[in-house]
Amino acid sequence: MKIHIYLLVILLFTSCNTQLSLAQNEGSKKAQEAYKQADEHLVFGRYQLAMEGFEKAVSIDPDFIDARLQLANLYQNLYLDYENAAVQYEAIINADSTLTKTYYEIGRCFLYLKDWEKAQFYAKKYEDKRKPSSYTDWLSSVLLGSIELSKNAVANPVNFNPQNLGPAVNSEQAEYFPSITADNEFVYFTVNNKQGRYPNEDIYSAQFLDGEWKAREAVKGVNKQNTQEGAHSITQDGRYLFFASDRMEDNYGRFDIYIAKKVGEEWRAPVNMGRAINSRNWESQPVISADSKQLFLVRKSDDGYGGSDIYISTIDGNGQFGELQNLSGVINTPGDEQRPYLHPDGKTLYFASNGHPGLGKTDVYKSSLKENGEWSVPVNLGYPINSSEVEFGLYVAADGKTAYFSSNREGGFGDMDIYSFELPRSAQPAVVISVKGLVRDRISKEYLRANIKISELESGAVYKTLSSDVVNGSFLVTLPAGYNYSYAANVEGYLPYSASFSLEDSLEGKVLELIAEMTRIGVGQEFILKNIFFSSGQAVLKESSKVELAVLLDYLQENNSLKLEVGGHTDSDGTEEYNLILSEQRAKAVFDYLLKQGVSSSRLTYKGYGESQAIVPNDSEENKGINRRTAFKVI
Repeated sequence: MKIHIYLLVILLFTSCNTQLSLAQNEGSKKAQEAYKQADEHLVFGRYQLAMEGFEKAVSIDPDFIDARLQLANLYQNLYLDYENAAVQYEAIINADSTLTKTYYEIGRCFLYLKDWEKAQFYAKKYEDKRKPSSYTDWLSSVLLGSIELSKNAVANPVNFNPQNLGPAVNSEQAEYFPSITADNEFVYFTVNNKQGRYPNEDIYSAQFLDGEWKAREAVKGVNKQNTQEGAHSITQDGRYLFFASDRMEDNYGRFDIYIAKKVGEEWRAPVNMGRAINSRNWESQPVISADSKQLFLVRKSDDGYGGSDIYISTIDGNGQFGELQNLSGVINTPGDEQRPYLHPDGKTLYFASNGHPGLGKTDVYKSSLKENGEWSVPVNLGYPINSSEVEFGLYVAADGKTAYFSSNREGGFGDMDIYSFELPRSAQPAVVISVKGLVRDRISKEYLRANIKISELESGAVYKTLSSDVVNGSFLVTLPAGYNYSYAANVEGYLPYSASFSLEDSLEGKVLELIAEMTRIGVGQEFILKNIFFSSGQAVLKESSKVELAVLLDYLQENNSLKLEVGGHTDSDGTEEYNLILSEQRAKAVFDYLLKQGVSSSRLTYKGYGESQAIVPNDSEENKGINRRTAFKVI
């Protein structure tokens, strides 16, 4: 018989409102005494003793409804023994058919047992007997919807072959909330090393190296003794960790959201994210979007739809977090929504819920962001990804195919374990590609911390701003496939660097690697902005060039004593005279644009060089494209 401690079901079994349904005879007094002792065991987490006590009370008085209710709750919610739970619920109905909620509970038990006929029978009984209200309307519709969905899902299973991550990650303790870096090198997860009946959550990580997961380690600098570090997520580059904690010295409520930054291989002290995110309510399960423009989290609040809801904070260009907004009534329900995860495609949201029609206690769902900014009706990921057990914490890797989740299914190491599996095609998000970069000095090869801006080349929309690591100069980002991008790197004391790259669908499953080599500022030093474009044979700037020129304008403003020559260069097509004139006209077009944007004419000159300073031989279209350039020389 499998026990699922993670549910913390003691919250389900308090007997403070129980009315003992016993006449005061000698037998019932003994049953009542057994009940009280069992209830005390229950309060202190002694579940087996509680079970034995309630069974004793029922054996003394078979009509002791409250004892049977407690037995049914324990069987159903703690031991996941739905057959015995159904036996208790049927006995309760036979003793008192007015206890309407019992029909709902026994209907759920038969749902989990895949006995659709009995589940339907009791669901309809509940529908007929319940007192209409928005809450009972929801309960009834979800149960009836779950039966229909489950019948169809079980009859049409999706491909599913979950792989336990093994003893290096999982143990007899509960492991959950997996999150993965974009290069699939590190998995971060929560471990509940329970102390008696109380949780003791810490964040761990494990590295995938040489084809296997290495032994897990607690994340140093983040975990704190005698506090909970629970639900969390790691950013795509592995450098920022968002997590929930009950560190009472600086909390605004019971649980708050914190952020920790990794510099080199060390984690710096976590910081409370402040009142924009945290409140007197319970906040947990934070997930930052891949473009760092949205933070999703779960909050329990009276102004929500009920239970725990998913909320979102939009982050402005200055890194300020906006006020939390309830995500959507399409997503959130009177039940509990958990662990949101927005895939790096920026459109596909995965989350867990017990408030939508499903196959089990908590199922995993997918919703997509539509063109009008609304979320689509959530789709259950199907059977057997979802089952009568508890599935939650889905995290889809950057490749869009590999998924990780937590489950208490049979065959694990104990309680919740972390599994990976290939996501069915119907549940996969849009293709994204990981881009790994390195910033270093061109001469010394010293690693540099650079401010980096990545933009969609055609529209000029800034996708993400980030910085390379101060210790190893690296950065990692995931970007939607099928677009052309520009990226610019800026380091104090160095000339700007820019380049462009294309993420074709053919790169799916691969990691694109970039190296930015920076040149120190010095008279005579030159840099090329590779994303300044002209129509063939013309000297009119294309609109897409303004993305790159905006970077240059920022740089000139930050380095207000710098003087530059704008140099125009062409390939060898056409005559030398023609190319010389065209290159000068193009250089002047850039010069004029910068003047119109407020740059003083005393800081700029321009000159055309035609085809005279080719970088590479003009023997291919690729090389000709390299030679057609706009360069800037420090004067």
